[in-house]
Amino acid sequence: MKKIMILSLLVIFLLTVSSLGLAAYPEDEIEWILWSSPGGGSDTTARTVGIPIRKDMEIPLVIKNMPGGSGARAMSYVQDAKADGYTWLFVTNTLITTTERGLVDSTFEDWIPVFMLNHDPQTIVVNEKSDIKTLEDLIEVGKSRTLKWGLTHLGGNDHIAINTFAKKTGVKYDPIVFESGAEVMVAALSGVIDVFISNPSEIMGQVDANNLNVIATLSDKRLGILPDTPTALEEGYDIQFGTWRGVAVKKGTDPAVVSKIESILAEATQAEIYQEFLKDNGMEYNVKNAKEFKTFIEKQWSVFAEGIEDVGL
Repeated sequence: MKKIMILSLLVIFLLTVSSLGLAAYPEDEIEWILWSSPGGGSDTTARTVGIPIRKDMEIPLVIKNMPGGSGARAMSYVQDAKADGYTWLFVTNTLITTTERGLVDSTFEDWIPVFMLNHDPQTIVVNEKSDIKTLEDLIEVGKSRTLKWGLTHLGGNDHIAINTFAKKTGVKYDPIVFESGAEVMVAALSGVIDVFISNPSEIMGQVDANNLNVIATLSDKRLGILPDTPTALEEGYDIQFGTWRGVAVKKGTDPAVVSKIESILAEATQAEIYQEFLKDNGMEYNVKNAKEFKTFIEKQWSVFAEGIEDVGL
């Protein structure tokens, strides 16, 4: 009887300690690691979400850009850190493509998806001064000569989307690789490339300034921010791609801490500044909790794994 009482007290003590630890999280500075360069859609998403986290929730959050190796550098950094919830990884479709290409030692099983922040549909973009004015123009030109198509990562989300488009339309293309979405946009503005695929969040400033022209969206319906731009689906091509963005932590992180991070991010995405950010960049409020996010990534994995094999990577 005495032994049972001691064991009971020990369990209560451990539960109390665990509860106090959770309530205290985060006690230290949190690092949020991005594999993207400053200025792109992922960077602006993270920094916008970070505002209410720091200001309203008063959580010490440091956002760090760590580009390199198609995300491999950032992924390895987080995998080398402790599984304590103090090192977050900003994840996109690149989580799948970089892993499938064997650029990292980790697998999907080494990550815990925590929260999806948004889903950003992709668009096909050309210089406003280009002779290419419509999707059919692009297809006609791409059948007569090889298109110079800008992208950020071989085997990345935009590369898979481009290759899918080329297969379905019969156009020829050369992938021209740049370090960031911002560099791709500059290349289009200067006439170095013919066309590129991008998220509205990265290009709307130049679109509004009449420097870039969006000739089609790869979404299931027209975007509110681009009401006059047809979808590829409307033009007869069932091609739908977008960039999803979220947060993952290293496998082994305490489930209670994962739940706390999930709630922090859920609250931040409800903030007015983030809602305005989505609206300004043509995105609807589309978030997923940890369970939903994991299921979503698993479904996406097969699509991108097939695409990577198709482009020879």
